[in-house]
Amino acid sequence: MTLEERLDGLVASFNRRLLDIPNGLLDRDATFSLNGVPYETFLGRDTDDPLARLIARGPAGYRFVAQALFYTLPKARVVFELDGATLAATISLTGTLRGSEECFETNLAIRLTTGPGGAVVEADVSAEEAALAQLRFARSTV
Repeated sequence: MTLEERLDGLVASFNRRLLDIPNGLLDRDATFSLNGVPYETFLGRDTDDPLARLIARGPAGYRFVAQALFYTLPKARVVFELDGATLAATISLTGTLRGSEECFETNLAIRLTTGPGGAVVEADVSAEEAALAQLRFARSTV
C-alpha cells in the first residue's frame, strides 16, 4: 500500500471519529510538531523524557492529538491533499467549535518525512495562531 493510500485510510478513519491507523503509516517513534515546536514541549516535558516519548510519539501521539480535536471540534472533518513529490500536504480542518454553534474552518500545512521503510518518522504541522487560539478557547469550555 502506498503512503497516499495509507494517508487516505487515516483521513477516512478520522472523519468517522475512529482512532484507527493504517499499518505501516507511522513509525513507532514518529515525532510530531506544531509550528516547529515538538509535541512533548506542549505537554510540558523534555523531548528526551521517556514518559513524554511514550505518549507523544508514534501512533499514541497521533491518537492523543486526534482525541483532543474530537473533543474540541465534535463534528471535525478533514480533507487531505498530498503533493507526493515533496511529501507536503494541505489539511482542511472544519467543524463546529465545542460550546458554540460557531463554524470553524482552517487550512493547515503539513510536511512529512518518511524513513527507510516508508513509514512517517516526522510530521510538522503549521497553523495560523488565530486558528489555534480559537481551538484553545473551545477546548477550555465546559
